[in-house]
Amino acid sequence: MRSLRVLIAMLLLVLCLSGSAIGAKVLRIGHEMSTETPEHIALERFAELVAEKTGGEVTVKLFPMNQLGSFFTQLQNIKDGLQEGHVNGLGWPGHLIPEFFIFNTSFAFKDFDEAARAANGPVGMAIRERLIEEHGIRLIAVGDWRRGARHVLSRKPIRSVDDMQGLKIRVPETPSYITSFEAVGASPTPIAFGEVYLALQQGVVEAMECPLDLIYGQKFYEGASYIALTSHLPELVAMGINERFWQSLTKEQQQAIEEAAIEAGKYNRQLVEENESLYMERMKEAGITFIEVDTDAFVEKGKTAPYMLEEKGVIPEGFYDSLLESIGRK
Repeated sequence: MRSLRVLIAMLLLVLCLSGSAIGAKVLRIGHEMSTETPEHIALERFAELVAEKTGGEVTVKLFPMNQLGSFFTQLQNIKDGLQEGHVNGLGWPGHLIPEFFIFNTSFAFKDFDEAARAANGPVGMAIRERLIEEHGIRLIAVGDWRRGARHVLSRKPIRSVDDMQGLKIRVPETPSYITSFEAVGASPTPIAFGEVYLALQQGVVEAMECPLDLIYGQKFYEGASYIALTSHLPELVAMGINERFWQSLTKEQQQAIEEAAIEAGKYNRQLVEENESLYMERMKEAGITFIEVDTDAFVEKGKTAPYMLEEKGVIPEGFYDSLLESIGRK
């Protein structure tokens, strides 16, 4: 009997040390970013808010920097319920429902607000419902989370869209990113996020593109000297939750998690906006030269990218126009 009590006491100690109460639901969220990025810091706030709003009935555990595996591993994990959540740019479900790729296609939307209206409009909601029905993944707080606008970090100066011609630029392993840079005449090279630092430093690629917070947080700037402020993609961030896990929650717990995600998303946006000038100053001190470019010229050349995705058969023909029409832009 004594040994049983000792065993139970040890089990309780492990549960306490892990931050989980007995019977608490555990929401494990994986992502690719470093712990210094606004995205992760806001997720820490999200975890605090969930614990507070559910009275400890739901515990959020965070696994940054691909601790749960590569992006594609995590994608399968969340489908299979091996992890309950994943956070990434809104285009990430495109590997399951290709229409989502439009949300990480450069020049597809004028700004963050337009992208958010599209994601929450009738056409956007239809593909979100398909994601639930066909793959068991629910997106929450869409439009509340965002990264900074994406820019081009390069080993040689990019002063105009003409300098993009033939540029060997790292892009995510996603058809929308590849097509976006084909549209402006570059030579996009898909490389996994975890391999970007070395690829840039060793000259495997001449450039990469990312928001300033990721360029700084992941220290990508250590392998290059220039940042062209292209603002080519206003990238929203999406939190995906395994639907079986979601349905195992009470209505009150679901509401609490959604409220926490919205509040944390606003905090994420605040961090991004407040820190961009700080990141710029720190990278300038490290020797990075920032270059203002004619963004209208980039838009003019790159605006064919969404239609190129349709021509390639990545997304259905007419989808992009129907999405724009759904938010009143033709």
